[in-house]
Amino acid sequence: MKKIVLIPSRLQSERLPEKPLKLIGNKTMINLVYEAAIKSVADKTVIATDSELIFNEVVNFGGDVQMTNADHTNGTERIYEASLNLGLNDNDVVINLQGDEPFTDPNDINQIFNLFQDDKVEMVSMFSEVNDKRDLVDPNKVKVVLQDSLAQNFYRNEIEPNKSSFIHLGIYGFKFSTLETIVNLPRSENEIKMRLEQMRALDNDIPIHMIKSNAKMHLGIDTPADLKLANELIKNAQ
Repeated sequence: MKKIVLIPSRLQSERLPEKPLKLIGNKTMINLVYEAAIKSVADKTVIATDSELIFNEVVNFGGDVQMTNADHTNGTERIYEASLNLGLNDNDVVINLQGDEPFTDPNDINQIFNLFQDDKVEMVSMFSEVNDKRDLVDPNKVKVVLQDSLAQNFYRNEIEPNKSSFIHLGIYGFKFSTLETIVNLPRSENEIKMRLEQMRALDNDIPIHMIKSNAKMHLGIDTPADLKLANELIKNAQ
């Protein structure tokens, strides 16, 4: 079983333009994400982008990068294109690691790979506890409802929160065959309505196994305020 981490990264961002190239400390955000990934047990880590600026930045820091089509509607489609160049078999595992998660814990990546030792597992994602009840009604914080370690539903703020709700973390692991199946399915009604790409899997009865993150920190960088906080955290850690 090959273990692959693919990091989709694009330049466009409404709230924080060119965010993969923003500095956190003395390194770009995409550099920090890549460094976290290569500390895992992955056999290979590749950044998949449609931006020449990101491509050149990755080359400059010595990372592995592929140019991909600019027309993809989500990161899953982008990493699938990149995966086609890697000669993968059906049971090889591909992890989609978001390019705006500079504080990713490599042990979380390892946890996902380990779960695929069970041949019945097709797709995996992660969750964390709800530490701030305001997150339950914040549409920018995606929630997941669990039952027996399987995702039952994802939502933003459309349904009443319950004790089985947790914060969803946007990292995904796939068997390569499952990744191929998902990207070749039409976009589902819930995927479009909720703007949640993982709903395509649930709407087509593909089970998503969920595991709890052991990371001490979760901070996706989406806004200037997030970037400021990230730089404060990096400075305090030095």
